[in-house]
Amino acid sequence: MTFHEINAHLDMEQRKRDLELPELFDARGATTELTAGQVRKLVDRATEMLRVTSLGATAVVTTDPALYGLARLYAVLAERSGIWAGVFHDVTAASRWLDQFGPEDD
Repeated sequence: MTFHEINAHLDMEQRKRDLELPELFDARGATTELTAGQVRKLVDRATEMLRVTSLGATAVVTTDPALYGLARLYAVLAERSGIWAGVFHDVTAASRWLDQFGPEDD
C-alpha cells in the first residue's frame, strides 16, 4: 500500500461522495512503505476534507506490524481533528467497532 494508492482511494470516494459513510478497509496481507510524514499528510488531507463534508469512521484491518503501527499513528493524529479511525487485526472486531457509527434507529 503506497501513499499514492491511498490518495487515489480518497479521490475515488470524494468523486462518489462516499466520504461520510463508515468504511472497513481490509488491508490484511498488505504491506506498506508509508512514512510517518506521509501519514501526517493524509491526516492533513482528511482534516481539509472534514471542512467541506462529514467523514465516516474508518476501520483498518491489517496483519502487518508496520502497517498496524502507521495506521495507529493516523488514528491518534486524526482523532485530534474529530476524525474516527480504528485499527484492528481481525474483521469481526473492526465490524463491531464500526457498528457504533451506523445510522440511528428511529
